Amino acid sequence: MTMVERVERLEAELIFRLSLLNERVRDRMGITAERIGGGIAVSMVNDPSGFWSKAQGFGFTEPVTKDLIGEVLDFYRAAGGPVANFHLAPEVLPANWAEICEVLGLVEGQPTLHKLVRDARPVQQVETSFRIGPIGPEDGEAWAAVQVEAFRMPDPDGRMVEMLASVNDLPGVTCYAAWDGDKLVATGALYVDGELGEFVSAATLPEYRGRGAQSALLARRVQDALAAGCTTLAVEVVKPARGEDNPSLNNVRRAGFEIAYDRPVWTWKA
Repeated sequence: MTMVERVERLEAELIFRLSLLNERVRDRMGITAERIGGGIAVSMVNDPSGFWSKAQGFGFTEPVTKDLIGEVLDFYRAAGGPVANFHLAPEVLPANWAEICEVLGLVEGQPTLHKLVRDARPVQQVETSFRIGPIGPEDGEAWAAVQVEAFRMPDPDGRMVEMLASVNDLPGVTCYAAWDGDKLVATGALYVDGELGEFVSAATLPEYRGRGAQSALLARRVQDALAAGCTTLAVEVVKPARGEDNPSLNNVRRAGFEIAYDRPVWTWKA
C-alpha cells in the first residue's frame, strides 16, 4: 500500500466516523453514510455550510469510473443531500476525469488542499503562555464554539456546536485545546488508527492568533501521536494562492510536515 493510499484511507475513515455520532446529533444534522467501491460517502443534509458532505478514499480498491461516481451521486440523491464534495488523490483520477465531471455535473469547488505528511522524528517543544492539553467532557461546547466562530460557520440554532462537541466521543479521536487562563481560545484534534495519525480541527479565536497557540497544539499532538506508536502523521491545509501566505501551512511545516501532494475538491450540487 502506497503512502498516498494509507493517508487517504485514514482520512476517509475519520470522516466516516461522523456516522457514529450519537443519535440526536445524527438526526439533527441529517447524517447518513455508506461504503461504496472501496471509498466512503457521508451526507450531512442539515449542514448549512455544505462542508461536511464528503466522498473520499476512492480509486484504490477499484478504478474511478463514471459508473462509480454515478453510484456515489445516487447515494447523495437518495439521502436528500444538496451537495457532495469529492476528495480524490491525483493518482487515482482517470484520463477521462474531465469528461466524467462534465457529464455528471462536478466542478472544482472548494480551494485546493495541500496534503502533508511527517515521519516519527521527535518534535521540538514549543514554549507558550497558554495551557495546552486534551479537553474534558465539560469543555466540548466551548471547544466547538471556537471553531464555529473561527471559521464563521453558520449555526443559527446551535446544531453545529452540538455536532462538533460530540467529536471527542468518536473512537480514536482526542480533542485538544489551548487555554488563556480559564478561557478556551484554540483547538485541535488527533485521530489515531494503528501506526497512522491524522491532525484536524485547528482553529484559533481571531484575537488570539499569532501568539503560538497552534504551534504548541501541533507539538503536543505530535508528541502524543508518537507515544501512541504512530509512524506516519498527516494533515491538510488550504493551498495559498500565488503570492499569498497561509499561516497554517507555515505552522505545520515548522512542526516537520512536508507537502506530499495537492488535492483539488470537486463539488456536485443537486
